[in-house]
Amino acid sequence: MSYFIAIPLLAGFLWILWYGLIRKPKPLLDSTQPFPAKWKVLLNEHIWYYNNLPEDRKPEFEHRILLFLSEKKVNGIDTEITELDKLMVASSAIIPLFNFPYYNYPRLKEVNIYSSSFDSKFQTHESVKDRNTLGMIGDGFLNGVVLLSKPDLELAFNGQRKRSNVGIHEFVHLIDKADGAVDGMPDILFDHSYALPWIKEAKREMQKEKARIKSGNSDINPYALTNDAEFLAVVSEYFFDNPVKMQRKHPKLFAYMSRVFRQDPGKM
Repeated sequence: MSYFIAIPLLAGFLWILWYGLIRKPKPLLDSTQPFPAKWKVLLNEHIWYYNNLPEDRKPEFEHRILLFLSEKKVNGIDTEITELDKLMVASSAIIPLFNFPYYNYPRLKEVNIYSSSFDSKFQTHESVKDRNTLGMIGDGFLNGVVLLSKPDLELAFNGQRKRSNVGIHEFVHLIDKADGAVDGMPDILFDHSYALPWIKEAKREMQKEKARIKSGNSDINPYALTNDAEFLAVVSEYFFDNPVKMQRKHPKLFAYMSRVFRQDPGKM
């Protein structure tokens, strides 16, 4: 090899070694910094879960917000991303696992926020048909990515008690996927001692809801009947967004959800 060729190659190799192994990439956010005062205001105004936490647990929630945003990118796809949007994404991730300390979605790399709902090709403009996807967890080349519709994410945290929350829905799917199978039985949530009772309860509830849906009397989103994974995600939305109503309407199912997530969001 020519001396004049070897020198640039060696220099390039040393630069790659320094950049990739020695130089640490700059974190997205310093998780050790004080929690911004304006973020506390936004959380109190928009994240009712945080607002209802005991004062001595709010610092833990705030720290986990910082930890999440220091490790995960939140990108806008044809839309601007505000600080509130980032707080909504982080809150969606933290709420289901708040009593599982410091689990921070190790396989998640980034969250992409779209300007609206999208179709199977991730198109959002109004002329597109079947633009009915509000959120999804990526697979294949999108593995490690969560995709969310910005208007629907913001609607989920508009302060109104409801039964839907697209952010929580997709992060529950991500929790479910952590053990390798999106099957409604995430290992991190389910202790083997009551996994079987949960399956039986879930199937009983699904059968009840099928009959209610047919008669038009169900208050659980019919999408829950798609499969076991969607059932878990849909009832998790209900559990965290309107716990008092869910406990009244579905006491047995609510009791199981409280055990699964190790919390009662209606009594914090």
